Amino acid sequence: MQNYNLKGKLILTGKIKCLTGLRIGGSPEEIEIGGNDNPVLRNPINDEPYIPGSALKGKLRSLTEWSYGLIAPHKDHKGAYVAYECRELENNNEKNTEKYKKASIVARLYGPATKSNKVKLEAGPSRLLVRDTFLTAEAKEMLNQYLGIGMFTEIKTENTLDRVTSEANPRPNERVPAGASFELNMVLDMYDSSDFELLRELLAAMHLLENSSLGGGGSRGYGQVEFADMRLVWRSIDYYTGKKAEKEIALPGNSLREIIQGFDQLQNPVSV
Repeated sequence: MQNYNLKGKLILTGKIKCLTGLRIGGSPEEIEIGGNDNPVLRNPINDEPYIPGSALKGKLRSLTEWSYGLIAPHKDHKGAYVAYECRELENNNEKNTEKYKKASIVARLYGPATKSNKVKLEAGPSRLLVRDTFLTAEAKEMLNQYLGIGMFTEIKTENTLDRVTSEANPRPNERVPAGASFELNMVLDMYDSSDFELLRELLAAMHLLENSSLGGGGSRGYGQVEFADMRLVWRSIDYYTGKKAEKEIALPGNSLREIIQGFDQLQNPVSV
């Protein structure tokens, strides 16, 4: 059994910019007459919308699994899809397949998708931590300026038309407007030098997300985002005992595309 000795943590920060309206739905505590029954998720303390880390991490994981070809229809549920590691691995020969190796990468990065004893991926502890993301100070100032003090969202009314009866069904949706931005903070635990390659997979998933959507209504134009102002910092175990300072790792560009293309130029802090 492998022993896991934590070497340190990579801290990836930046901004998530909304290029179109963003909707991550919440549940109304009470619905007033004429009120909106499709609110966004909000911080109950200050009423500001935010992106839960679970939503962002789940979307990144899904994109990684789809890009690896690890998603397939579930044999027992019509129309449902399930990840490769959620299906029973039938024999030990599975460990020699490319899909098993890719599923192990996903499990190492995002965590195992199942606790079933029938699925034994060599993954160890999950490496990635994704924090809730909150509006930047600039975004709050902009929204308050254009929408009013204490206002952070817009109401977009959509109309569903029955193709047979022509009956209209209008429905209002609350969204964070395009132009808003959120603070990004993710942590990647490093147990050995090979874990640095997981950063490449994470960046690729983020790049895929820029051409996909975050939250609900993606097929209707919602949730187009862009990652910006990226910064990568290494904090070794000695940082946490006060013996060393953190070390910034220079990124080879500003956009995710540039960073990924120049990834091999990055210095692996564990192998130094």
